[in-house]
Amino acid sequence: GQLAAALAPGRGDGTTDTKWARTFADDRAAHRVQREEQASGAYPIQPSGLFRELRAALPRDAMITLDAGTLCLQATDALDHFEPPCLFSPLDFGLVGFSFACGLGVKLARPDRPVVSLMGDGGFGMTLSELSTAVSHDIPTVTVVMDNGCWGAEKAYQRDFFDGRYIGADVHSPPFERVAELYGAVGLRAERIDEVGEAVRAGLESGRPAVVVVEVDGDALYSFRRDSFAHRTPTDPNSEKLP
Repeated sequence: GQLAAALAPGRGDGTTDTKWARTFADDRAAHRVQREEQASGAYPIQPSGLFRELRAALPRDAMITLDAGTLCLQATDALDHFEPPCLFSPLDFGLVGFSFACGLGVKLARPDRPVVSLMGDGGFGMTLSELSTAVSHDIPTVTVVMDNGCWGAEKAYQRDFFDGRYIGADVHSPPFERVAELYGAVGLRAERIDEVGEAVRAGLESGRPAVVVVEVDGDALYSFRRDSFAHRTPTDPNSEKLP
């Protein structure tokens, strides 16, 4: 009570009609237009297209868990989130494999709401054995595996800062939808953009643990930390300095 009273005088009149708010709204609108343009096309699936179809398929009260890596972290912005608590993220703590296990816990805590976990193929490969837990304890979450065949963040950094000299950046995974079925879960796969929504809805409606593998463009690499390495030069002495 006392803290609220002390802070109240600095809250302003509650309006959002400020230069910062208008700039933010304009930038967000422009970003959405750009994202829609990138999302077009059926194959290969672009991350922006996946997020668009995913949001359209998810109920408004869906609870979403994210994994480490640039594909998943893009979802914090690319997906709209409506009814908190609805977004669970490892942020930048490097918790690869976090999303699946987190989703199981979230579902146990809120069995009344649908839970969807986003992961890359590398991260899911680290924790897929928890499918046994999900099936044994009947925890019906839907795990969407974005299969781009690589460690996306690491490959993007090696592309941007090491002249595309890739070391340990590729991932060779089994067909996770078949592995899910062997565990007794539902396994689904989407190879084209118009298959994503149908697969996600089928997983949600199954009432069982489900894995939806989505083939994402392996060249859609996103490096959001270029500023951290702006002082570096490429390994090739004849190359121009990075911006």
